[in-house]
Amino acid sequence: MRLRAAKALLTAIVVFGLLGSAVVASPVPASRSDSGAVPYYRDAVVWAQGAGVVTGCVALGDSVSRGEVIAVLHKSLGEPAARSRHRFLDITAGELHIPVAWAANSGITRGTSPTTFSPDDPTTRAQVAAFLWRVSGQPDSRPSWFVDVKRDWQSAPVGWMAAERITTGRSATFFDPDAAVTWAELLTFVWRWLGSPPSATGEPYDCEASGERCSGLFDGAFVAEIAAAHRGARFTAAVHDLRTGCWYHLNPDLAITTASVIKAQVLAGVLLAAQEGGRPLSASEVADIELMMHYSHNTPPTSRLYIAVGGAAGMEALDARFAIAGTSHTGRYGATVSTAEDRTVLVEKLLVGGGPLDAASVAAAWATMSGVSAAQSWGVTAGLPDGYEAALKNGFYPLRGSGWRVGTTGVVRDPDGGAYAMTVMTDQNPDESTGIALVEAITAHVNSALSVGEAAVRAVDSVTCVAASASSSWSSLADTLAHPALALRHLNGGQPTPLTGQRICRP
Repeated sequence: MRLRAAKALLTAIVVFGLLGSAVVASPVPASRSDSGAVPYYRDAVVWAQGAGVVTGCVALGDSVSRGEVIAVLHKSLGEPAARSRHRFLDITAGELHIPVAWAANSGITRGTSPTTFSPDDPTTRAQVAAFLWRVSGQPDSRPSWFVDVKRDWQSAPVGWMAAERITTGRSATFFDPDAAVTWAELLTFVWRWLGSPPSATGEPYDCEASGERCSGLFDGAFVAEIAAAHRGARFTAAVHDLRTGCWYHLNPDLAITTASVIKAQVLAGVLLAAQEGGRPLSASEVADIELMMHYSHNTPPTSRLYIAVGGAAGMEALDARFAIAGTSHTGRYGATVSTAEDRTVLVEKLLVGGGPLDAASVAAAWATMSGVSAAQSWGVTAGLPDGYEAALKNGFYPLRGSGWRVGTTGVVRDPDGGAYAMTVMTDQNPDESTGIALVEAITAHVNSALSVGEAAVRAVDSVTCVAASASSSWSSLADTLAHPALALRHLNGGQPTPLTGQRICRP
C-alpha cells in the first residue's frame, strides 16, 4: 500500500477518533518535550488511555490542535454540559460543538476572533497553560523562573503551572511558550493538573510498533538493496510526515559527523539571535548566510557565524531551545556528531515552525534554503513531482577515517497542504558523487512513497560536473569545464583548492 494513499485515512483516525475506542501510540523520548522522569509521559498516557480522555491512533510527538485540546479538557472533566451555544462559525465537526460551547461559556476561550475559534490551528504550550489556568479560576501566581516567558498574558498561567509542578519546562530555564504543544506534553499537563490520578499498569499501546501505522517505508528489502549497492558506506535517515504524524527511521542508532548539514542549525541560531534582539539581519550576516547556505562556503563565512552564535556552547544552548538531545558539538562545526532524527527535528522547526522561531524567521529560513545553487540542489529534491516545493541544506566533505561524508536535510511542501521533513547522512563514501548517489537513492525512495506524480526535471539535472583528482586545480578544472576558475571556486564550496574526489560543477 502506498504510504501517501493512507494519508486521508490516518488523518481521519486522529481527528474523529477522539470519541472512539482508546488507542494511544508512538511514545517520544523525554528529551523531545517537558522534562521529568524517563519516560515522563508514561503514567499520564496510560491514564488517558484507560479513562478514554484521548482516543484514536495518536502519535505523542504530534502537535495538538485547538479543537483537540478543548476536547481533551472537556472529556477529562467528565464532559460537562454547555449552558448555551457558541458563536463560532468555523466549528463544523459535530463532536466539537459541545466542548467548544462549554469552553466559551466557562471563559476558558474567547476564540481567535468574535466569530472564529480556529479549531485546526496548532496550540502553543502557553495557550494550554492559559486554558488550564482559566478553567482553574485564574488563581494568583508569581512569575515563573523561565526566562523566555515575557508576554503579560503568559506570565500568570505559566507561573501558576510551574508553582503547581504541572510543568517543569523544556529545560531548567526555558518553557518554550510559543512552541506547539505535543500530545505527550498535553496529556502530562492535564494528568498533573488533575492531581496525577492512578493509572493502570502496563505501557501505552504503540500502534507504530504493532504495524498499524508509520511502517513500510524502510523495509528490509530496501535496506539490503542499498547496502549491497554501496558496500562499506554507512547511512542513516529520519523522516517526519507532518500530514500523518508518522516518523520513519533508517539505522536510527547511527550517530555520525554531519559535515555541512549542521549549517542549518547555524542559520537557526543567527535568525533566533536577530529575532530576540528585535533587529533585522545585518548586511554582513546576510552576505555570510548566502555564502554558507547557497554555496556551502566554510571559512570565513560559516566560521564567523558559528562564533557569533556562541560556538559549541552556543549550539548546545540551541539544542535545548529546539528540543534536541542526541548531538555532540565541537569547535569544528563540520565534525559535529548527530543523529538523523536530531537533524530532522531541527530542520522541521526551522522551516515549518513549532520551535522558538517566529513566523517571520521561519519564512526567512525557507527563502534562504529554497534558493541553494543549482549544483547543490540535489538530495531532498530527488524524485519530487511538479508542484512540490523543497528547502534544503546539503553536506559534502571528506574526513580522515570517515571517507566522504555526504548528507541532506530539508522539508518538502505538499501542494495539497502539509509537509514532511527528512535528513539523510552517510559516510565512508569513496568520493562525493558516489555519496550523492547513495543519498539520492534514499531520498528518491522517500519521495516516491510520500508524494504523488512522476519525478520532475530539476535544476541540478542540467549542470555539468567532473570529479577533481589529487592533481586538479581550479585553473585546470576551468579549462576542462570551460568556465572561469574564480566562478567555479565560488559555486563549489570556496575551498582554496579542489578536494580530491569532489564533484565540481558549472551551470
